[in-house]
Amino acid sequence: MGPWVGLPVLLLAVALQTTLVPQIRLWDGGPDLVFLCVLAWALRAPLGESLAWAFTGGIMQDLLSLAPTGQSVIGLVLLVFVVNAVTEQFSRTGLLTLLLLAGVGTLAQQLLMWLLFAFQGFTVDFLDDLGYVIVPTVIYNFSLILPVFAVLRFVQRRVEARQLVAR
Repeated sequence: MGPWVGLPVLLLAVALQTTLVPQIRLWDGGPDLVFLCVLAWALRAPLGESLAWAFTGGIMQDLLSLAPTGQSVIGLVLLVFVVNAVTEQFSRTGLLTLLLLAGVGTLAQQLLMWLLFAFQGFTVDFLDDLGYVIVPTVIYNFSLILPVFAVLRFVQRRVEARQLVAR
């Protein structure tokens, strides 16, 4: 499929993440569209392609946010490796796997970001951040993974069909 074919979708997710998502926050948490796109793409793509998505999405997200450049990449790359390990264990990943990966993956990603901010000297309060940022983000991501997966699966199928026609 090639990692760069879906790049416009990832660019759109990053643009929406920095412009629209801050307007629809619940407390201080909001959906992480880049995380959702990387997760959805990684479920049906090869490891190398998924890593390219994680790296590109993480860098773009950090460039347009206050996070230090490269910080988001760490969690997204780890997510891709976990998704790859899960998909290798099962011949088919279903709805339950997708929802579980979205919920647990978001929680792990948010905790990792919290720890990285704490190690870099930012003032963080775990209980406040858990209630006002992490839990709402998990709820948003859990509810949005199905529509994001449907859109990205449609894009992946279109790309696969065009590659078959080109052969």
